[in-house]
Amino acid sequence: VAVLFLDLDRFKVINDSLGHNVGDELLVAVAGRLREAVRPSDTVARLGGDEFVVVCEDIAGVDDATRIAQRIADALSRAFDLNGEEVVLATSVGIALSSEPDDTPESLLRDADAAMYRAKEGGRNRYEVFDSSMRVEAVERLELEQALRRALGRSEFRLFYQPVLDVETGTIVGVEALLRWEHPERGLLRPAEFISLAEETGLILPIGRWALQEACRQAQRWRQANP
Repeated sequence: VAVLFLDLDRFKVINDSLGHNVGDELLVAVAGRLREAVRPSDTVARLGGDEFVVVCEDIAGVDDATRIAQRIADALSRAFDLNGEEVVLATSVGIALSSEPDDTPESLLRDADAAMYRAKEGGRNRYEVFDSSMRVEAVERLELEQALRRALGRSEFRLFYQPVLDVETGTIVGVEALLRWEHPERGLLRPAEFISLAEETGLILPIGRWALQEACRQAQRWRQANP
């Protein structure tokens, strides 16, 4: 058995810009193309939101599973026509194959989900096959997410300011605020190490509000110090 976990890349952008009705129509259209792309014996289900799962039985090996994943990717890459709006989608697919007698539906779904996140991190619009290292990454990711949720309340974020100079006059005409996370165990983290996770979990909004407010407070302190 192979489990394919699919996430529609940037579906939220389409949903927010064109409206939820169009988003719902797109999900229905995606489901139709999925049924056409898989074998008659495969099971297609919508897990929730923009996530779908395909269960493929009687799989000879990883090549069979990746061929199905590629057919799905090809089917979903064709433009969708929704009430005159042309929408182009891409999808990230994680693949997990049962290889042990004690594999369970829950473990296969979890492993396929972990492989899907690896596909997203690798550039989206691709598929990845699960390996054991992904389970370790999934645990680390969960720990990082939990720490990120606590970071605002614990005042662990920092802003560093980089001056913007007018090259003709040599005067400072502005500053760039650079966000850093002072992790209690891992030290100072750059945005590349946590921003994508913040975006996926919705934490980017409160973090962004904090950064804007803190930058404004600092600008006011500079104004007061240099009237």
